[in-house]
Amino acid sequence: MTRSDEDKTKAAGVCDSCSELFTVWSCQDGTVRPVSPHNACSCDDPSYRVVEENEVFDDDSEAAGANAE
Repeated sequence: MTRSDEDKTKAAGVCDSCSELFTVWSCQDGTVRPVSPHNACSCDDPSYRVVEENEVFDDDSEAAGANAE
């Protein structure tokens, strides 16, 4: 298993296109990518991001509260 280092940190991630949840690398350059290609969604045009700690997911796996104040 690859560990986090100075350039990347392992985090919970989500695809904004399909709301699939999986583990991602959050890189210092701002990119977010799946830890494993087998651990990601199958979207044609995925949009990966790190899950914010204030987000709540309902039974339909849709993020709610990400922009709540």
